[in-house]
Amino acid sequence: MKIGIIGAGEVGLTYARPWSASGHEITLCDLNPSSAAKAFAEESGLKISTSIADVVPDCDVVVSCVFGTVSLAVAEQALGSMQKDALYVDMTTADPNQIRSAAQRAAQLQIQYVDVAILGAIALTHEKTNLLGAGVGIDRAVSLYTSAGAPLKQVEGGAAGDAASLKILRSVFTKGLEALTIECFMAAEKQGVTDKLHDALSDIDQASLRDFLGALIRTHVVHAPRRLKEVEEAERQLRAADMPVSVLPGVKDLFHRTAQQIDANPLATASPTLEQAFEWLFKVNGITR
Repeated sequence: MKIGIIGAGEVGLTYARPWSASGHEITLCDLNPSSAAKAFAEESGLKISTSIADVVPDCDVVVSCVFGTVSLAVAEQALGSMQKDALYVDMTTADPNQIRSAAQRAAQLQIQYVDVAILGAIALTHEKTNLLGAGVGIDRAVSLYTSAGAPLKQVEGGAAGDAASLKILRSVFTKGLEALTIECFMAAEKQGVTDKLHDALSDIDQASLRDFLGALIRTHVVHAPRRLKEVEEAERQLRAADMPVSVLPGVKDLFHRTAQQIDANPLATASPTLEQAFEWLFKVNGITR
């Protein structure tokens, strides 16, 4: 299979290596190839081109590994030169709406378009990093990545752009949790209670993540006023200990907002279902689902 990789940076080279080793014919495209890209191309006997139009016409698959800010422009340029029934794989961290726009253009040209999101640290796990994909041609993409030993999971019933959306939402959760963990465990280290804090948090391991998060949402819309007091006291204690406080003020603002909303529009039940909790949250925040 002929694979053109646009963007011979860390991501592009990560997959170029195993694809080349498994027998695929690889062509690299990069406006300003790095020394690593040049070295890989030389040792593998591959070509590096600086022209998308020169690379993509003969490719069965084109994989875009460029920066998200140029994702749409690169896709539009590549799609215009690709053959019908070819596969375009977008591995950029781009705006999901831009990915959807490019996918629509691909459909008009009878080109399959798949959005692949990287869900881990590719510098650490390389081609073994978990991937999430969606779009027309996902089965072909799964087969392609399997040939590289790469785990690509399909978004069931998903369209191009859905994988990018899920990656962004995942980042909201994981990066927020990371920031809170730093703030919390620096304080724990200073107080010499890190091991004890792990023990105090061990009950969270007893439930599934889905059940735990659902419980947070369902109880937040009832107990935010009381929990606000706990957040305020936690912030006070961290500041008193001269610890950096960045995350808790935002947490406090959210709990304060919910507490005011509960006061103005209390729920009709003290034990809402997850659906009832979401319905109330969207309503009081003036957001249409």
